[in-house]
Amino acid sequence: MENKKTPKPKAKNPAPKKAPQGDIIFALDIGTRTVIGVLAKKTSQGCKILDVESVTHAKRSMADGQIEDIKSVADDIKRVKRELENRNKITLSSACIAAAGRALKTLRASWEFKLPNNAPISAETLHNAEMDAVRRTCEDFMSKTESSAFYCVGHSVISLTLDGFKVQNAEGHRGEQLVTDIIGAFLPVYVVDSLCAAVDMARLSVTSLTLEPIAAMNAVVPTELRLINCALCDIGAGTSDVAVSRDGSVTAYGMSTTAGDEITEAIMKELLVDFNTAERIKTFSEKDITYTDILLMEHKITRDRIDKLIEPYARELAKTIAREIITANAVPPQAVFLVGGGSKLKGLSDYVAEELNIIPSHVISGRRELLRGIIAPEDMTLSAEHATPVGIALSVGEGVSYDFTTITINGRKLRAPDTSRLTVFELLSFAKITPEDMIAGNGKSMSFTVSGERITLRGEPPRAAEIIVNGKPGSLNTVVTKGDEITVIPAENGADASAHLSDYFDMAEIKSFTITLFGKKQRAGRYILMNGREITAERRIQEGDEISLVETETVGKLLTTHGITESVLLNYKPAAMESLLKSGDIISRAETSDEPASTSAPTPAPEEQKPANPHITVNGIEAEFPMRADGNPPIFLDIATAFSDNPTALLASAKTITINGKIARLDEEIHNGDVIIIE
Repeated sequence: MENKKTPKPKAKNPAPKKAPQGDIIFALDIGTRTVIGVLAKKTSQGCKILDVESVTHAKRSMADGQIEDIKSVADDIKRVKRELENRNKITLSSACIAAAGRALKTLRASWEFKLPNNAPISAETLHNAEMDAVRRTCEDFMSKTESSAFYCVGHSVISLTLDGFKVQNAEGHRGEQLVTDIIGAFLPVYVVDSLCAAVDMARLSVTSLTLEPIAAMNAVVPTELRLINCALCDIGAGTSDVAVSRDGSVTAYGMSTTAGDEITEAIMKELLVDFNTAERIKTFSEKDITYTDILLMEHKITRDRIDKLIEPYARELAKTIAREIITANAVPPQAVFLVGGGSKLKGLSDYVAEELNIIPSHVISGRRELLRGIIAPEDMTLSAEHATPVGIALSVGEGVSYDFTTITINGRKLRAPDTSRLTVFELLSFAKITPEDMIAGNGKSMSFTVSGERITLRGEPPRAAEIIVNGKPGSLNTVVTKGDEITVIPAENGADASAHLSDYFDMAEIKSFTITLFGKKQRAGRYILMNGREITAERRIQEGDEISLVETETVGKLLTTHGITESVLLNYKPAAMESLLKSGDIISRAETSDEPASTSAPTPAPEEQKPANPHITVNGIEAEFPMRADGNPPIFLDIATAFSDNPTALLASAKTITINGKIARLDEEIHNGDVIIIE
């Protein structure tokens, strides 16, 4: 019987391969309510729009232009990316974005740039002067900002002055000094990082960044129209972003968090509906609409009724827009352009004109024709809400957005807008390294007195900060580029000066005990006085301490210390001056002293003073321990008894039993300054 081979299943038609992104621009407008993606290509005729895709956020994952839920926004970006890839048979790997948000700040500044050798000014020189102004504006802004680090997300050159004379275009002219008057726009790092994180999660790399009103301005008010004093307001769901132009430049930016969502929330409260239902009611264009409120009751409402309901809120929005325009422009502009989804609100342009006291026809909103400088099919859906994504594409094509430089600092990857010249210093704030971290000082000095001699010890010198760029030593001024790896080791203050008694005395020879001198209890031996207190154990010396060594271990030294010149007896016998003293010794006057008939201790003289209680340290705790009833020092067993009702068990279970670092004896006397450990 023949073996028949099982036929292999026929292969299905493989999916057609997708082309790489190449020079196609993928512009992403990550808005509060929607994510809009635009595919574009720069051509000799202008910016060609290839495709557009829009997705509404599945939930309220953004507020006031800032991301609240990164993963949810990333999922929406993936949906836009997938639709554009499938329709255009390409693989999108990078995106250009714009930033907005409630924390927008601006700074206007002027900077001088020395021109090289009085040569004709080239386009490259102009670019270098502009980027130098951007860099210095960033440094100036950071120095004035005490809060978190900020990114420069956009700028505009307001004017150029060549050797004291204003010029519209300095290229080809000669001069010595060019002054660039510039306005920079800044957002906190966390705002931009959250945008980038969402794009990363969608498996796209961020290649450029601009500011949303700058992008919209590029689409609606191109350079050739900026001689006219115009204002643009991009009204989204979360923010209303303003930019104004005059004399050929964009001169100011502004932002308000009053926008389309306020209208939606007003409908929610008036009609008792959820946010999505309110949004649907706000945007429907038919004569009437049926909806269900939160009480599960069905209603029908007309477009006219909705327009009347939202009119007071639309007027309030118009007041906010007018206020932001006046703040940015100082006076009412000649013309106002309203773009963004919120610009479609009925009557809004008239309300804005009324608030600004300008001719209503000079305020225009919500028309495709406002998008200038682009090439797009007539049947392509393009309207007012596409001003920002189209503007992003135009900004990239014209080279007026910032490329992103990814640099690693201390193992953390950072994105920084590339303003042509980045230094380690400029990146420190992004890595949350402060200037104070790079500066350190000497340790504190300390002065004290030992045996009458004033001693001053200097603190140790600081350890300087270290900067390593790609494995080699660098500095704050080292210029870094994309892919560089930087290690910054902050400076450390030098150690404070320190000293111990053992640095000046042999502590093994320090020991004191009690004797009786002429009927009075006295301390004798070899001990240290620190600020008037007797010390026999190791101590750390503190600032200002007064330290002296007391040497009364022999009869002669004791008598000299107390200024006694007469003859004495030691324990009722003649004493040699070199005789060593020990605890309990009695020294009496030779001419009045007779050996007692009994061995009992002599009756103290009437003037005898009660000896001071010793100050000791037990297991790190300083304490004053009482003398015995007979006036003699306490012994070690007294200490153990004070610590426990069962001192025998305590001592039996202890691993360490020491006095001044030496093994303790039960009958060993305890003196001032002793250090006892029972563990």
